[in-house]
Amino acid sequence: MYLISLGLTLRGKNTEYKEIRTSFKSNSLTNFAFNNMCGLSGIYHLDGAPIETTSLLKMNRLIRHRGPDDEGYLLINTKTGAQTHHFHDDSITEIKKTSTQLPESTTANLGIAFRRLSIIDLSVTGHQPMSDQEQNCWITFNGEIYNYIEIKNELQSLGHRFISGSDTEVLLHSYKQWGTHCLERFIGMFAFVIYNHKERTLFVARDRIGIKPFNYYFDGNRFVWASEEKQFSKSNLVTLSPNEFKMVEFLRDNKSFEDTDTFFKEIKQLAAGHFALINQNGLTITKYWDLPKQVNQISWNETQSIESIQSLLKDSIKLRLRSDVPLGVALSGGIDSSSVCCIARSLTDTSIQTFSVYYEGIKYDERKYIKAVLDIGGFKSTFYSGSHDVNLNEIKNWIYQQDAPTTGASPFSAFQNYKNVKNAGIIVLLNGQGGDELYAGYPYFIKYYLAQLLKDHNYSAYGKTIYALTQNQGIKKVLSHAYLSWKVLQKNSSVVRQLEHQKYATRDLYPNTLHQNNFPNEDSFIDAALSRSIKQTHLPHMLRWEDRNSMANSIESRVPFLDHRLVESSFNIPASVKLQHGVNKYILRQSMKNIVPDIILNRKDKIGFGTPTTLWTHTTLAPGIQDIIQSKEFLDRPWWNGKAIRRKFEKNPYSFGENELWRILSSELWYQSFFN
Repeated sequence: MYLISLGLTLRGKNTEYKEIRTSFKSNSLTNFAFNNMCGLSGIYHLDGAPIETTSLLKMNRLIRHRGPDDEGYLLINTKTGAQTHHFHDDSITEIKKTSTQLPESTTANLGIAFRRLSIIDLSVTGHQPMSDQEQNCWITFNGEIYNYIEIKNELQSLGHRFISGSDTEVLLHSYKQWGTHCLERFIGMFAFVIYNHKERTLFVARDRIGIKPFNYYFDGNRFVWASEEKQFSKSNLVTLSPNEFKMVEFLRDNKSFEDTDTFFKEIKQLAAGHFALINQNGLTITKYWDLPKQVNQISWNETQSIESIQSLLKDSIKLRLRSDVPLGVALSGGIDSSSVCCIARSLTDTSIQTFSVYYEGIKYDERKYIKAVLDIGGFKSTFYSGSHDVNLNEIKNWIYQQDAPTTGASPFSAFQNYKNVKNAGIIVLLNGQGGDELYAGYPYFIKYYLAQLLKDHNYSAYGKTIYALTQNQGIKKVLSHAYLSWKVLQKNSSVVRQLEHQKYATRDLYPNTLHQNNFPNEDSFIDAALSRSIKQTHLPHMLRWEDRNSMANSIESRVPFLDHRLVESSFNIPASVKLQHGVNKYILRQSMKNIVPDIILNRKDKIGFGTPTTLWTHTTLAPGIQDIIQSKEFLDRPWWNGKAIRRKFEKNPYSFGENELWRILSSELWYQSFFN
């Protein structure tokens, strides 16, 4: 056992960073009570009409996977102030002894439900919905506030009294002390609802990056919320319909969750970094956080950038190692997951369990890179050997868990990996999500970097980058990067988007819904592209499938790279050291020297969570796809030309765009899951 010193930073509105230090034993964490990786449900009738308790129960039962350890219900009449707490089948014994079962009918116009996955303790003091001592404010909370001990100490100095050791109670008291400004103090991932009876207002919030989900329906009177869209579809509260425009954007332009729309026309998602207030005046949504503005940037040199990454990433991982349940790391063989794995190993005196996926005999086998990390020692590894014998029913069941079609099969492979995690008894899993978006890990960013060099008249660096890219990628790809960089420089984002996505889709198979969305005035093309990647184009859909995959297996996923302090600091790092001479994630590679094995730091061929999507759709799944595209129902869908898809498949299935057949298949299976 040894002590780890944590350097934590808090940012308030228009305030300086404040450093707080504490310590904890890395393998004896009984003082910490993270127990909130859970599921939320709720119904609020603003006009005072009684809610449907049977619908509330259905919504909560549908997400038992998010919280199998406990469930709780609260019914409130917001006019009279009457409050009743209830249990149901999965509620812990203490709650069953002190409350009544959820009734089949009620006079309450507000119903709040909760499912609980316990990370540290399963005591009654961590049960939700949770109230303050006066029972004026009630909370349900999905997530973790990693710095809750430091906040709790501050609140105690201000006179607050606590009856539990949970971060939920700290969050509730933070709201009572600072109101909506409490959000500025949290380091963590969260989606929560607080009902303030004194003000008769619901306060709803989602974390800065959007790690935890929050979906809602509002018709001007009924406000219904849930962690997952499937809760709406089975509740009998909302008649759902497919979002046809969203479907076309997804199929033709490879867009998933770039705004607050979902694939269900009636359901919205609360945007990351936003909160909402719901009262008799309706719904008001406010942004409380955003990525740093370029005009306020402090540009660091390479040494400062390395020091920042090393310090903040280590600190972020320290926080996320707080757990009293078995913990593991997803290890893919890339720089990001290897960095998390190696740093985590250095911070604990116990072995780290790793979980990896590979496919035998094809290019998606990364075991030699994974082995380089494992050879450091102190790891216990588990591998999922991907099967070629996937079937439509298996995929359809998984698509139902996702609540949406997916752009490729990589998330499906990750889901299989989570099965191994669950079978091993692991409750918390760390992964490397976010490193590519922070430090320019995708080839997608190269055109923006080249455009920036041209804009800055840095022709020497431009020439060196072109030369280096030619050596590494070949002249054909370099010409593509160069051409797209000219389009970026001309600020024609519609053309750029179409050109960069033409490999993914056969555009004439889908309706034409043109969007004119040119680049705004930007000081840095690369920083703007990174910002869009975090907020729109890449990270939102990956965080979504990460949440659904992990919670479907009752596992908490932690993402150290997406600590908001690390995200903010990444925008102080100049583009010249993120993509130096075309080497992606150059600054992260430099930062992880002597931490991550050189074979991983020097590799140039990492392609993400490698999965044989095309192999599946053109072999194992081909007969099933053939049957689907022959059906009248498929041919009549408004978001594609079904007959043209059928002709193209029968003539040459390999003529579709990259992963296009998977998107078509997953779209159809999604529709069948929710509307047939």
